[in-house]
Amino acid sequence: MADFIVGSPARGDDFWFREEFVDNLWVSIKKHNVLLVAPRRIGKTSVMYRMLENPKDNWMVIHLNVEDIKSPPDFFITLLDAIREHQPAFLKDFLAKGWDFFKGLIAGIEQVEAYDFKIQLRKKENLKENWQERIAQLVERVMRSGLDVLFIIDELPDMLNNMLLHSHDEYVSFLHWFRKTRELSLKARIRWLIGGSVNLVSVLDKSGNVKLINDLKPEVLLPFTQEEVTTFITEMFNKEGVRYDSGVIRKINELLGSPIPYFLQMITQELCRVYNRNPDEQITGEKVAEVFNKTLLGDMARDKLQHYRSRIDVHYAPEERDAACRLLNHLSLCENGASHRVLYGIYIQIEDEKTNPRNSNALMQAFQRLLLHLQSDFYIEETKNGKFDFASRLIKVWWKKYYGFEYTEE
Repeated sequence: MADFIVGSPARGDDFWFREEFVDNLWVSIKKHNVLLVAPRRIGKTSVMYRMLENPKDNWMVIHLNVEDIKSPPDFFITLLDAIREHQPAFLKDFLAKGWDFFKGLIAGIEQVEAYDFKIQLRKKENLKENWQERIAQLVERVMRSGLDVLFIIDELPDMLNNMLLHSHDEYVSFLHWFRKTRELSLKARIRWLIGGSVNLVSVLDKSGNVKLINDLKPEVLLPFTQEEVTTFITEMFNKEGVRYDSGVIRKINELLGSPIPYFLQMITQELCRVYNRNPDEQITGEKVAEVFNKTLLGDMARDKLQHYRSRIDVHYAPEERDAACRLLNHLSLCENGASHRVLYGIYIQIEDEKTNPRNSNALMQAFQRLLLHLQSDFYIEETKNGKFDFASRLIKVWWKKYYGFEYTEE
């Protein structure tokens, strides 16, 4: 079986349990542009690479990560560079040939380094003024090729947040251009698959532009099932020759809750290391709890989990950041979650602390929107008893340890 892949996208034989999901994505893109919805470290990028490296039905796949892009011209340059990287012959023989924009640019597209290629593109002309025209020309040429082309755009919400901060005047123009382009793509043989570690809906809701992505078909990538967790742990322990008692898998499930693959891999790997250091002792539930507290709640994983706190300061509206954290702080202290009424009561208390509190109707609408954002970003979920709680038990325990008492009264 596969080796441990912790931190990097799972590829080849290391790609576990997602084949059916990938098959469904290929079916979806025949008729739709797709929004791939998944929390951080659930395996989104692994799915994207699977589609890039194992295309079906003659699709030509181009993948680009746009996390650090701050302007539409940079998006255009990155898009061209992704085509150069993944489909150089397509760029040279179909797109660049006869296109005046490419006159005088480097001829050996297949051999040129990404850095040099991007420099040449930036020097070519003032793309700040011409980016819409140039991207339109690029898309038109892709359409005229007659090929089935799938563009996979990873971390789009981060790019849009960057544009909002650094290229505000171009932000809405880009959104409108992208919406129009996706509509044209459906009439041709181009599709767009979009994903991000932050929910795109909550990012666009800040600027009132959710309507500009409602054409995308959502496809939700879920955590591993309990059966998949059992299979993963069993296969890895057997591969490493680890002896373990009957309560180990149950204990891992209990501690992780809804299992994010990255952290399942991390705890299983660490348990294998513990066993290899002392193979005379089998792994027990007590050892699982010890590794959970030291590895996942300690310094080894703190930087990975810190993202769940810091992204609120980046992706939530300034007036809602404090409320989002205080609601999560409260939930981290609740054994069995909290009701809608209790959470709204906390929200009212926060509002009463402001100089100019909103009226009751505006307050309820704002609370409902915040609750929706926390759900769509996979922080919380509605439980079977009608209450709200953290979607991941690991994140709940971690949040309680580091932030749960941040706002409690002394």
